[in-house]
Amino acid sequence: MKPFTTAIALFSTALICSTAWADESALAQRVIDLENRVTTLEMLLEETNTKDRWKDPILWQRIKKEMSSNEIRKLLGKPARVEEAIFVTWYYHQTSKLHSYIWFDEGKVLGWEITE
Repeated sequence: MKPFTTAIALFSTALICSTAWADESALAQRVIDLENRVTTLEMLLEETNTKDRWKDPILWQRIKKEMSSNEIRKLLGKPARVEEAIFVTWYYHQTSKLHSYIWFDEGKVLGWEITE
């Protein structure tokens, strides 16, 4: 009777362990999926919240030379237009080149102009 009990105990332990490993694997995949979803939603929220942020003159006062293009994107949002010539220029007004813009050299702020 003892070998039968031992076999049942071993079988039960193996079953519990395999279930736990499967649960752990499924949980790990769920965490990865949720992290990806959060990242996507954060990017969407950032784009939504920054759509017209560039119109705030106080934010333009926070710009410093040598800031990265990523820092500017977080501060002012996505530019309406980007032109690449000698320098990269981000225009924040949809149609006017005489409106607010920033020049970049190698991904760092070189200068900027904001019109009132």
